[in-house]
Amino acid sequence: MRALGLRIEDLLLVGWNLAGVPLVVVGTFAPIVALGDDPNVAAGVVQLLAVLGAIVAIATRPTGITQEDVLSAARVRLVFIGPLVGAIMFVSGSASAYLGFGVDALATGVAFIVIVAAIAFGDRLPVVDGRVRRALILPFVLISAGIFNGFAADVLDGLDVGELLASLTVDQTGFGIFIVGMILAALATFYAALVVAPRTLVDPEPGAGCLVWPLRFALYIASAVLGIGWLAVIAG
Repeated sequence: MRALGLRIEDLLLVGWNLAGVPLVVVGTFAPIVALGDDPNVAAGVVQLLAVLGAIVAIATRPTGITQEDVLSAARVRLVFIGPLVGAIMFVSGSASAYLGFGVDALATGVAFIVIVAAIAFGDRLPVVDGRVRRALILPFVLISAGIFNGFAADVLDGLDVGELLASLTVDQTGFGIFIVGMILAALATFYAALVVAPRTLVDPEPGAGCLVWPLRFALYIASAVLGIGWLAVIAG
């Protein structure tokens, strides 16, 4: 697992996609992994706490970090500041809908300030064990993953897989590749905001190779599709 660049979080997300999200969605706790609609105080509180956990994790630095690591983390934060703020806006907006009052603007504003401060004062942030920081961000990632799976289900809803595979024949290869590319691009955009950004800002993994995240994305999509398929069978 380590040789491939995968971590325990990646396997946890696969299990969450395959079993966690489908079981949650068909149960009482379904609103927690969905975008807010009708008032639901419990789901709103859980989502808001997940957002606060993510903000706290970003506002700290792990033990044993070097000055070079601080600079590397600052560069990563600059790249992912937009996607992460977008993800926090997504989840806090959902929490606002559930709670019945607006907390999204405040949460998004605080998150933006914290990220900018973390970039500017990276070597002076409070020190927290790396495992604690990853645990703080995990609920946000799991909830975001559930929301992502809902989006993926909407994208894939009504898609005739057999017809799509048939379009990859010699005569229609270009069309098939275009459709698959558009679907993957849409999913990758949400994956970058809802999964990659929060994890990367908390743990930049400077030693990870360039193929690690594409591998994680492929593994994630495969497990999400299987989980969505299982959910469709249960719902049917």
